[in-house]
Amino acid sequence: MTRRMLTEDGLIRIIQRTVKRRGQVRLGIGDDAAVLKDGTVVTTDAYAEGVHFDLSYMSLRAVGERCACGAISDVVAMAAEPEALFVSLSLPRPPPGARCAPGGPAAATRELYRGIESVCAEMSCEVAGGDIIVADRLLLAFTVTGRTRAPRLRSGAQPGDRLYVTGCLGSAEAGRMVLAERAGNHNRSPRPGTKNGRSSLVRRHLRPVPRLAAMKALRHSIHGLTDTSDGIATDARHISEMSRVRIELEADSLPIEAATSRFCAQRGLDPVDFVLGAGEDYELLFTTARRVPAEVSGVRVTAVGRVEKGRGLWIRRAGLTLPVKVSGYDHLGSMLGKTCD
Repeated sequence: MTRRMLTEDGLIRIIQRTVKRRGQVRLGIGDDAAVLKDGTVVTTDAYAEGVHFDLSYMSLRAVGERCACGAISDVVAMAAEPEALFVSLSLPRPPPGARCAPGGPAAATRELYRGIESVCAEMSCEVAGGDIIVADRLLLAFTVTGRTRAPRLRSGAQPGDRLYVTGCLGSAEAGRMVLAERAGNHNRSPRPGTKNGRSSLVRRHLRPVPRLAAMKALRHSIHGLTDTSDGIATDARHISEMSRVRIELEADSLPIEAATSRFCAQRGLDPVDFVLGAGEDYELLFTTARRVPAEVSGVRVTAVGRVEKGRGLWIRRAGLTLPVKVSGYDHLGSMLGKTCD
């Protein structure tokens, strides 16, 4: 009997085969969000303490900001403008005999929602409801709605397109690692150079910005679209598979900020491999046949590859064209390496 690793994409395919479509939804499972018949875009995202955020180096307000940004980005990645957020909140049950934190659940909830509200104000949307329960740890689940007349999908890429990305790659993951190192080394001398240019990386982890303005400026020329929530390797692969095209990345064109390059050099990491698998930048990754300027709505835009007839995700590097084997974070793949029949 063949044994294989259960991946997140594999589990999604199982769900797709199990549930039935009944004509009530324009676009269902498989993209960044669903699209209803009236153009309403709906997505849901869950965030768990210890998986998506770490309270040893993040404030509750920062948790609210970061999680709201990630959830809203899925709507923006469908070329839709966000309208409403619904937040289901699981507050952690204090351990037996523990002293209550100053302010208790009220203060904690207030700080979380201050972070969420700051993002909603920037994105011109609003919190419209949700649910609150008590469980073993802090959990947040967001449902975000938006609206668009013409959604842009992962399946829209066409041979002859160029592949573009906004902003820089790998910054958020580098920022997370910087924060984790600081939290783990608080009683030791800091690593040389840890403060040199690192504040920009930390900001990118704590406060990623959904590229709403850039999307609105570009959406009429976009063919295929997603965001870099899982890393450009995984997300470009999604476009390739769903559009049934070959995508070739250009290693020398991948936009990597100087602080990320220094971060990789200090740890002996290959910067290209690092940014291929580093997720949660929430940049727009899109294809278009038109030439895009180097800056749109104040955001850097870089051509990082091309779309061709064929299949698969490839990268051109040092004169060679090779298949991309790097992948981003996979929740199911992290389950102790378990295999499933």
